[in-house]
Amino acid sequence: MILSKKQWLYILIIDFFLLISIGMSAQNNINSPYTRFGYGRLNDLGFSRNQAMGGIGYALRTRQNINPANPASFSSIDSTSFIFEFGVSGLFSDFSSGMARQTTFTSNLEYLAFQVPITKWMGLSAGMVPFSFIGYDYGFTDSIAMPDNINSSTNVSYTQSFYGKGGISQVYLGLSASLFNHLAIGVSAYYLFGELSHYRALTFASLENGTLQLSNMYVRSFNFHYGIQYFHTIAQKHDIVVGLVYDHQSKLNGDMTVNTIGVDTTTLEVGEMFDLPNMYAGGIAYTYDKRLTLGVDFMFQEFSKTRFMGVTDTLENRAKLAIGAEYIHNPLGNKYIDRMRWRIGANYSQSYVNVKGYNTHDFGITFGIGFPLKTTKTMLNINFEYGNINNKEISLLKENYYKIGLNVNLNELWFFKPKIQ
Repeated sequence: MILSKKQWLYILIIDFFLLISIGMSAQNNINSPYTRFGYGRLNDLGFSRNQAMGGIGYALRTRQNINPANPASFSSIDSTSFIFEFGVSGLFSDFSSGMARQTTFTSNLEYLAFQVPITKWMGLSAGMVPFSFIGYDYGFTDSIAMPDNINSSTNVSYTQSFYGKGGISQVYLGLSASLFNHLAIGVSAYYLFGELSHYRALTFASLENGTLQLSNMYVRSFNFHYGIQYFHTIAQKHDIVVGLVYDHQSKLNGDMTVNTIGVDTTTLEVGEMFDLPNMYAGGIAYTYDKRLTLGVDFMFQEFSKTRFMGVTDTLENRAKLAIGAEYIHNPLGNKYIDRMRWRIGANYSQSYVNVKGYNTHDFGITFGIGFPLKTTKTMLNINFEYGNINNKEISLLKENYYKIGLNVNLNELWFFKPKIQ
């Protein structure tokens, strides 16, 4: 097959964004004290369409979009198409604790991926997506009673400072096959890499010395993501898809250095101290007349059985429930507004880490619009999300965040040979 100039241009665009993504993979920007714990804030797989629909994806199956949430969906691509997606985002966060309040803004190149058909019943996808983010910078001042002698003491003020940055990215390669007209299976192999850096300092106002600790965790690990989808059309207008996804527990490989002032640097083998959890997930989606799609997802990550710093009683199980919908008035309509896609959703999750013995909770509301470009199947997608992270049991830091994402979905006809009359 000889590629056209337009197709070579798309390849150059992909290479350009791949280089940018590799350069930025360890510079994921975020600012949240909650990311100090565990592996930071976890990123659930999904691009703009998924994110705008509350984060659902296990049962979504479409020819127009890449859906990394379930590798079984890769075989849904049209046998003549090539799809490339990339997305950027901006995050505005508002933190409050008692009378104190702070606002921040960060931005990211989030992901890029492509998808191609292998045969009429098999599809392949590859890309780079985030696994987790870390970013925080805060401190506080307090005092402690220091004994002068047996019968008296003096209050000494001290300051604790906490700073962290970094993230873990994943490169995936997935393959899917459709079987018996109603079943699809898929698997993605993914490689995790990145660095998580934590800095902690304790200083006393009346003393010259203090303590300083810097830890760096370098991740280099490999795992698999398995998926299956059952799909069926009833009376030509009713499409139902049921999807299941599974990740098995495995070691998180790499190494870790801990440097404390006055003490030699310690190097640890990460693979003997950290694990990735079993993950069980499923969803169901219903589409009416190719116009209205409704879906619900549930995900459970078994972190309580994984090691973190060598022990299995540090992390908690994580669960997430998401619902979403998409509406298009007429996919083949002459009016532009008829072909626009409108999306909405919501999700609720319980964190896998706890603060002072209590879990935090994350609630989000999402909305998005897909703008089709004329004469092509390419689409520009915008998604919005409002979220709230807090701890209901005790009065801790509360975080409200507002996220806007921009996605370009290049969907072009590549593997088509015109007939010569």
